[in-house]
Amino acid sequence: MNRSIKLAGLVASVSVAAVVAGALVAAQQTPTLASASGGDVNPIDSTTSTTTSKPSTTPSKSTESAPSGALKQTLDLTKLKQGAAPKTSYVDGRTVTVGTTKFLLPVSDGQVWGVARTGGGGALVLHRPNENGSDVLTTWSGGARKGSVKDVSTVRSAADQASSAYAIQPAKADGTPQPKFTLVWRDNPSGTTESLQRTGEHEPLILAVQGSEVYFAASDKNEKQTLYKWVAGDVVVKPVSGVPSPAAVSSDLQLAAAVTSVADDGSCSALIDLAEGKKRWTTCEYGVDELRGGSSFAVGGPAYQDGYGLGLVAALDIKTGKLVREWSGREAVTIVDFEQEDADHILVTAEQGGKTAIARCTPKTGACELATPLKKGTGNTDNRPYFLGT
Repeated sequence: MNRSIKLAGLVASVSVAAVVAGALVAAQQTPTLASASGGDVNPIDSTTSTTTSKPSTTPSKSTESAPSGALKQTLDLTKLKQGAAPKTSYVDGRTVTVGTTKFLLPVSDGQVWGVARTGGGGALVLHRPNENGSDVLTTWSGGARKGSVKDVSTVRSAADQASSAYAIQPAKADGTPQPKFTLVWRDNPSGTTESLQRTGEHEPLILAVQGSEVYFAASDKNEKQTLYKWVAGDVVVKPVSGVPSPAAVSSDLQLAAAVTSVADDGSCSALIDLAEGKKRWTTCEYGVDELRGGSSFAVGGPAYQDGYGLGLVAALDIKTGKLVREWSGREAVTIVDFEQEDADHILVTAEQGGKTAIARCTPKTGACELATPLKKGTGNTDNRPYFLGT
């Protein structure tokens, strides 16, 4: 969301239930479509170079210079100043950037669906070599390609990048998931793993990892989702009560977001304290699907989504659920994806005038800046140049 995360490959006319329940899946699995070849928003004041090909490496201190502005703002990429490059991993064409490390993905790797950092410039890259085939997870370390695992459907790393988790979901001959999967936890410094096989469920989704703890959701034969906690090395998992249709778990394992109701015109999401299983607040205006430990806000898209793009991205007060800031593109800008960069900033992939950029927005002030230059290509033309990782 991520999410989640959010959404190249969006099909025009999707069901509301599918959009809401799958929002975080989409966040993690938005492909970069450049794989086949090699307003009223206040800009953040920046001291970086005006040369767009060499952005600075430090996000601007928007809280010191940008005015607060209106709660609901319109994003216009053409009016934003160039700022620092994303602190998350991201893909530019076929080049993956992880901190100061960059490596080139071969064209044969196909579409990229996820990038999870593993520390020291390493990453786990989820990609699809064949358009109609299964996904593959490839390990990269020091800019070099290592081993690969087939049939991986979801991957996520801990906030400190010390550990990661992914799931192997085999498919039937017709492409539908089999009612079984393997959950894998990885110690990133050593590369050692622990695994757990699950039967009777399918479509696992890794929502959070911290140390040896993994929070994941899975669906039964009736498509009912359950949130589980697994401690790597244990042979059993623990169901987490009070979180129906889970959409997100915070990186510090303190909070969860759940879809509490779905209707033809939208849905309602609740923020839940995991320790007590109690609702903190509910919103029926936004769909919450990203939570970052230590942040004062939750991030989400619209409660109702239909067609291409998200329409908006919003930050809600973590304590009350009240709107902190909302950005929309109206007719000119299509918001495609978002990722919470740190406790204070949101990265937003957006398209405008046949071009795409990743913007950095600050909920506290409403200010935005470019984290990557505007570059030719969009999802509509199957050549969007950027993909946001975590």
